[in-house]
Amino acid sequence: MNSELLTHINGELKHVHDDIEHVERDIQELVAHLKNLDEHMHHMMEEAETGKIQ
Repeated sequence: MNSELLTHINGELKHVHDDIEHVERDIQELVAHLKNLDEHMHHMMEEAETGKIQ
């Protein structure tokens, strides 16, 4: 392979790596959001069971 092709492939791999890091951050944010939602739902269920719904 020539140098130009290797440089191009290296650039493309960097883009892929950056995309993967972005997706990883998005997934981490989604997991945090789902955990918060789960906690909120459990809290609401407890309120419903004890008759303390506002």
